[in-house]
Amino acid sequence: MNAGALIAGIPGAPTVMLIHGLASSHRVWDRVVPKIETEANIVAAQLESDHSIERDADDVAALLRSPAVIVGHSRGGLVATALAERHPVLVSALLLLCPPWSQASRLSARTPSERVLAVPGVGELMWAMASRERQRAAAQSAFGPGVTVPDQFVADLRARGRRNVVRSTRAIDTYLGARTLADRLTSLPVPTELVFGELDARVASPAVEFAELRHATVRTLPGVGHTPPWEAPDVVADVIGRTLRSTTAATATDPGPGRRTPRRGRRRSGGSGDVG
Repeated sequence: MNAGALIAGIPGAPTVMLIHGLASSHRVWDRVVPKIETEANIVAAQLESDHSIERDADDVAALLRSPAVIVGHSRGGLVATALAERHPVLVSALLLLCPPWSQASRLSARTPSERVLAVPGVGELMWAMASRERQRAAAQSAFGPGVTVPDQFVADLRARGRRNVVRSTRAIDTYLGARTLADRLTSLPVPTELVFGELDARVASPAVEFAELRHATVRTLPGVGHTPPWEAPDVVADVIGRTLRSTTAATATDPGPGRRTPRRGRRRSGGSGDVG
């Protein structure tokens, strides 16, 4: 098991699982968690490995013991989808924020820097020579124009290291190379909402790729880049809240008297069945 979790919200309330993206951490949800912690039991996964998408999905599954609304950002959206494929009883709904949906949709894959980073020797040298500010500039494509890259995002990127970034990126291509996201979602009857940013510089907005999915809706956020949880937390929180309310009848349990106080804390999981 290579995942920990930030735990927040109300014990016994419907569970929301938040899954971060590539070279990121649970801190990408810092602006969203306070807006939903009064109506949900929140588990923000912290994926520590450079596993395959499927292995990461299994690590997330080990943090749950009951159905949850699964929210994934970018690469985390693929992990969320794999979770629904491999552990369907744990997924009551999917909310995918700016997920790459095919290999061709990955705009960042066309950049020279990503290709060079993967070259042994040359990639290590490029990473070692990159200053904090140079890495901040590289991370700018994860945000819309005019949005300052937060220090915590630079720190997360540097903490991950080149090997993790390269292997985690390769896992994206492997997963989407086997089947596109639209093809995978066709096989999943779970209610799904896909949200894309109008100004996303890392993932191309789909045109008609998801049009045939009867159980899925697609929306584009105007003026938003690749990271809606940070750029548009109110919108993301509203979508999560709406999804929670639509699935409450199937997933909620009575929290009981005296258990309505939001709480926060970090728990490092060492096995399955930690959080429900």
